[in-house]
Amino acid sequence: MQRVHIVRVITDSGERQIWLAATARDNAIDAVLDAIPEGWTASLVERELGASDAAALNMQPGEVRQHKVS
Repeated sequence: MQRVHIVRVITDSGERQIWLAATARDNAIDAVLDAIPEGWTASLVERELGASDAAALNMQPGEVRQHKVS
């Protein structure tokens, strides 16, 4: 089962974003930092997605993506 971790990102203008990382917990921040512009910061959110929510995202191992709220 693929685990998906929640990462909080703050842009250089102070905007807050939520990103998702289908990685090992220890690699989630680095994976997101590789995907965002230099100067932005990332921190791991303690809460994890449940198995059914993670499966519904259909993320591939190693994938990161910004979570868009609709």
